[in-house]
Amino acid sequence: DKKIEEAATGCKVAKLQLQVMRSQKFEVTEAFLGLCLEYNGNSEAIPQVTQAEGLEYMVTSLIKRMSQKKRKMAFTTGHNESDTAQGFTFLKHFLDQEYDVTSVNPSVTPIGDDVDAIVVGGPKQPFDEKGAKEIDAFLMKGKGAIFLIDGMAMSSPQGNMPELQQMQPKIGQPNNTGLGPLLEKYGFKVGEDFIFDKKQAAPGLVDFGGRKMIATVPAFLVAEPPEGEASKDKDFSVLEGVTAIIFPWSSSVALTGPLANGKPTMPGARLWTLATSSADAWKQTGFFFFSPNAKFEETKDRGPFAMGYAYQGTLKSAFAPATAPGMSEPGTPSGESRKPVHLVVIGDSDFASDETLQSARVVPEYQNGAHMLFNAISWAIEDETLTAVRTKTVGSRPLHADADAKAGLYKIVNIAGVPLLFIGFGLARWRMRRGSRLQQKL
Repeated sequence: DKKIEEAATGCKVAKLQLQVMRSQKFEVTEAFLGLCLEYNGNSEAIPQVTQAEGLEYMVTSLIKRMSQKKRKMAFTTGHNESDTAQGFTFLKHFLDQEYDVTSVNPSVTPIGDDVDAIVVGGPKQPFDEKGAKEIDAFLMKGKGAIFLIDGMAMSSPQGNMPELQQMQPKIGQPNNTGLGPLLEKYGFKVGEDFIFDKKQAAPGLVDFGGRKMIATVPAFLVAEPPEGEASKDKDFSVLEGVTAIIFPWSSSVALTGPLANGKPTMPGARLWTLATSSADAWKQTGFFFFSPNAKFEETKDRGPFAMGYAYQGTLKSAFAPATAPGMSEPGTPSGESRKPVHLVVIGDSDFASDETLQSARVVPEYQNGAHMLFNAISWAIEDETLTAVRTKTVGSRPLHADADAKAGLYKIVNIAGVPLLFIGFGLARWRMRRGSRLQQKL
């Protein structure tokens, strides 16, 4: 039908060549297998639907995008952080579908009132006082924030030493982000350490002679949500569909200040541990030299260690009492946030990075890092509509028939067998009830 074909093409539903099975034979046919939605004079399409996997999420996100205004989130820049332009480009496509994504340098520009949440994606250069005050002022408005902080930073040594360049060594040194005092006032301290774990280690990308190779070293830590806590809390969606996260070169996160005893002091506030190492993990502090052939010496500072926390509740300003913190207008925050804040602090910025996700081809669990970061953004921005369907999967269970006779038998059983079985059950139950009535006597 030319009219239907023109309508489909006009709505950007593409024509496909499909293999269709008819009478136990495969045939190639052309078809329009897509989805077009119209709302309020606008139309959007899923051009091709070739598998059931992820279809519920695509349809739901399409409906949400057409019927609701996008919430706005921002990645901080100016301090060598990762954002959707570099470091988190894999997430860009998915984030753009749900949110209005932008970037801001808090040390130069105020964070706009229309921004609902920010992500600080692993700064390698320190924030100045203006930047820290601007972030504090933003949180005092009751907005959300995700801090991905590397306590230690890995870098390649400088100099003309061919033998070292061939080995591709790395040097780990404390990473000064300038945000340590700010986070400690909120109750979190990212350690200047690496957490290694031989028991719960996964293969990861390592430089071998200038080439990326997969190797299992304790630096690629497999951390799990604590049982009975965040993973089973129905009111907490950050870990929805996430069973374990692989953190490469991660640092520990400890509770301090107002959270030092492990419980929030503010009324109604809640605290969740996102993931922990095993008890066999150890902490490496100070200057650290790594090469692919390096031997990891265990220390006496043993686990388990927390890799990150999430906090929901009223937050006290790190700079209170102040009338004009940062570059915000006078009186932006007082001593406390205007409403409960959604705050996430993780001691690693690489668990969802583009480079780390390359390892998902070998170890699928690496995808969990991207899922958790996406969930955390939704939670921080207080827009969790799609979190429940984002990680849903649909398994395919095909029937394998060796001959046409078997295929015909499967069809007969599915079409006629089930109804006949139901009828047989009904007849048997009717006979039993009839026999019971005949045996009754007055």
